[in-house]
Order: sequence, then structure tokens, then C-alpha cells
Amino acid sequence: MVDVAHIIPPSPDDPPRRPSRVRPWHAAVSLMVAAAVGGGLWAWKPWQSVELPEHACWSLLGKDDLKPLAGPDGTAREPVPSEHIETPMKSANAATRNDCVVWWSSGYLLDVNILPAWKGVDADRAADAEAGKVTPLDLGPGAVGWIGPPEEHFGPTARLYVRCDFEIRSDTGQTPPPYFGVRVTGDVIDGTSPGKVRQAYADIALKVARAAATAYECGNRVQLPAAVPGVPS
Repeated sequence: MVDVAHIIPPSPDDPPRRPSRVRPWHAAVSLMVAAAVGGGLWAWKPWQSVELPEHACWSLLGKDDLKPLAGPDGTAREPVPSEHIETPMKSANAATRNDCVVWWSSGYLLDVNILPAWKGVDADRAADAEAGKVTPLDLGPGAVGWIGPPEEHFGPTARLYVRCDFEIRSDTGQTPPPYFGVRVTGDVIDGTSPGKVRQAYADIALKVARAAATAYECGNRVQLPAAVPGVPS
């Protein structure tokens, strides 16, 4: 069978045929689309996800508080939810210590402690200064705080001490110290910003301290700032 199309010459009335070629601007658009798609996947990374609890640490903290501490991929959870802040005047243990831990896929996202400052503010500050750099926090006249050096297995530590006239059960035979303290730290999580982590620790310490002052029923007028000023990196 003969292919007639290849035998019959083109008619003079037919438009001239141009050789098929890729125009330069076609190639440029294709490269731009490919770059945009590739760049979007690089930034979005749909195979990664972050899961944070709605509430944590005596229901004081939410996702926005924990987000600066989380890496780009993982799950955070509070293994033992802390229901309320235990206070020395309502416990047989005058040295009552409140703890909150939030786990991350690769360690501790957050570790928070509240307890009477039995050792004293100056002793704790001296111990931190001996271990490394101490960055003071400007909290006004009613509180003392700083960002201390990394502790063993942890990152930096935020410490906040609140002037509080609280009571201790008389049968303990102890005199309450003039301050209670809040300590906030956690593991160094890959993919986080050290500066944002330090600020988040300080913000969390202030939020917890404000709730603890209510729980401790301080006899004096507690003075705490509305927010922690920018923490130096």
C-alpha cells in the first residue's frame, strides 16, 4: 500500500511549514515553573509535621508557647498532665516541688519546676555564674531572673524568683524563704533558633510565675511585668 501523502507535493495555496522548535521563552517559563515547584516542596516538606498539645503544664501553656521550642518534624506530649500547682501551706511536705515535663520525639521539649527558693537567690545565681555566662532579665522590683548556661543534657535555663510572703504548715518546723522560684529548660532540639528558645523560656517562666503567685497566696502585693523584655542572644 502506497502512502499517498508522501507522494503528492504540497499545494501552492498551503501555508508554509515551519520547522518545529522550542522557543527560548518556553524554556525559560518551564525552568521557572520547575524552580517554583521545587522550592515550594523544599519549604513546605509535606512529609514533615509538628504536633503540639492544646494545653500543657497546669493548662497554662498552649501551642503558641511551645512552638518556638519544637523542631520541624515531631510530636510533643505531656506524659503526666499536671492538674494544679501544689503549695507548701497545703502540703505536709514544706519543700513541695511542682514539675511539668513535655516530651518531644527526640527528648525533652520542656522541663518546668516551681519550688520555694530554699537556697536563696544569690546562691543560685552564683552557682550559675560559676558554670557559665548569666544574662540578667529586667523584671522590675518584684522579681529577679536570668538566663543561665546550659545544664547537663539540657540547653540554657531561665530562672525567675518572685518576692512572696507565703506560709508553710507550722508542723514542718520551717520558716518560708522570701522567694519562690521557677526554672524552665529543655533539650536542644534540631531546627530551632537559640534566640527564640531563650525568649520562649523567659516568657514561659513569667507566665508560670504569675499563676504560682496566685497559688502560693502571697501576702504581699506581687509585682510582675506584663511581658519579659527582649532577651539578648
